[in-house]
Amino acid sequence: MSITLSVVIVEYRSLKEIQQCVDSLKSHLGVSTEIIVSSNSCYTEQERTQINQKDESVRWLFNERNGGFAYAMNRGLRVARGQYLAIMNSDCLLESGLEGMAEFLSQHPDVGAIAPQMRDAEGNIQDTARPYVSVPRYIWRQAKRIAGHKTSILSNEMDYRRIQTVDWLIGAFIMVSRKAYEATGGLDDHYFMYAEDLDWCTRIRQQGFEVVYYPKAVITYKGTRRARNNGKYARIFIKSHLRYWRKFGFFFGYPRRKRIVFE
Repeated sequence: MSITLSVVIVEYRSLKEIQQCVDSLKSHLGVSTEIIVSSNSCYTEQERTQINQKDESVRWLFNERNGGFAYAMNRGLRVARGQYLAIMNSDCLLESGLEGMAEFLSQHPDVGAIAPQMRDAEGNIQDTARPYVSVPRYIWRQAKRIAGHKTSILSNEMDYRRIQTVDWLIGAFIMVSRKAYEATGGLDDHYFMYAEDLDWCTRIRQQGFEVVYYPKAVITYKGTRRARNNGKYARIFIKSHLRYWRKFGFFFGYPRRKRIVFE
């Protein structure tokens, strides 16, 4: 049977979250789907056997090192067989099916990446579709978070109820067409964590595809925001953004999107 969608999830010491995530996927499957878990946990051979036996419908990849988020995702994407490919955080839970996004990509071959609306456990919309992050915008966002004690900064210029193009989507969940994946080669695994999603969306648009926010599908998600409270993750966060800015520009030069509202 041909596979419409491949979903790749990164696991790092999060077996309980993985099970909850996989269960939410299985309860909303509307198209033929394969689930791939790429683990950076460096388990023993005995632990790997036990994990594989727990759910044979999930394909596990056990990586020999913790090479970071993009590294693990790329390992899964390389073996994925689906017509459409999705990356997904282990702390995401589907509240609706994914077939609408797959169908949208099928109907719009010029769209390379798409992502659902994401809400926290209380139902608040998260700022998962964002404008490009230049140095001034980065400083502005950090200042606004601190001053307003906000975890999510929604744009006044965006109607979060409508399907529309956006600059980029956070990597907690992104679905791409196989053409967009092959054109970009996947994520840049020189990023250990952070900004690899921004980088990927930028390169997808450079290849002539659009990036779309699709609120008809909903996922429950609230990031840990570890970079705000942990010095190690804050350093990784800054290092990743410096890599992005060196590649694409510190202040401007990012590929412009076509401003389209689809409904």
